[in-house]
Amino acid sequence: MAIVTISHQCGSRGEAIALEVAQRLGFSLVTSDNVDEVIRERYRLNYSLSGEIDQTPRESQAGKFLANLISAILTDMAVLQDLVVLECGGQFIFRAFPNAMHVRVIAPEYIRANILMQERHISFEQAAKEIEDYERRQIRFFRSTFRRPSETPERYDLIVNTGSLESQHAVELILQAVHLKRLPEYGLVSSETVERARVRNHIRLARALSRLSIDSNQSSTQFAHPSERLFAQLLDFYGIPWKYEPRTFPLEHDAGGNVVEAFSPDFYLPGSDLYVELTTMKQSLVTRKNRKVKRLRELYPDVKIRLLYQKDFEDLIFKYEARKSGSPD
Repeated sequence: MAIVTISHQCGSRGEAIALEVAQRLGFSLVTSDNVDEVIRERYRLNYSLSGEIDQTPRESQAGKFLANLISAILTDMAVLQDLVVLECGGQFIFRAFPNAMHVRVIAPEYIRANILMQERHISFEQAAKEIEDYERRQIRFFRSTFRRPSETPERYDLIVNTGSLESQHAVELILQAVHLKRLPEYGLVSSETVERARVRNHIRLARALSRLSIDSNQSSTQFAHPSERLFAQLLDFYGIPWKYEPRTFPLEHDAGGNVVEAFSPDFYLPGSDLYVELTTMKQSLVTRKNRKVKRLRELYPDVKIRLLYQKDFEDLIFKYEARKSGSPD
């Protein structure tokens, strides 16, 4: 699963270069239009990567949610195919991936304006205005969504200046860099890395959905804690059947036989015959729940139960995905 991200200045012929690179490599080209379509069809949200966030408050939480949303979509795609990602924030999302290469296509502004003049049959002034508007939208989008600018040189493995190079030469340079970095070989050994990132991004997305309260599939179950609702969303997303607090286990009785202590695990997963109890990082709660889980195991040795921290969500879902696909644990 190799990934090439291409960021470009308006008018630098970045779109045409990305298209030819994808065709020559046999990779799938992903553009902002592709991501917008997934956002509309899968999540029923009117979000856009153009720099505008329709019907959404302009606040840091909304931008953070959009970043999680884009990350989830792109990592989903990366699990299934090799990608050339054009201007969707891929340089941030895949920044730590050994199987990714990040490219920036630039050119002097007057050259870019002349290119737009020829391509769109407009005046130089109109072309300059288009460049200015595009760059303003891009700056706003990256800073509000990913909290950082896209033009930082250190962010890229290769910067290509189409003011001094023909587009075809730029394509050849990128292809040579892909082969020198041996991306396809990296892809063969890093599928687990991509899959784990995909799961991690869906967890972040579910948390953001919960915070913003814009999930269109609200559960009728009344959860005692937000972490329980998050866990239920993850189970629903991956198609794992669950029941919420379906059984109470007596743990201690008084002299008269009355129950004085009981334990109702948060979830039961029928497909795995497993009870799951969620906990937080608060030590007092962890200690109390550990004691209850230990006591339940002593009294009911045939009952399978697991105490789960939020940091364990990723491993649990990842192992489920591996079993579902037939991969070894």
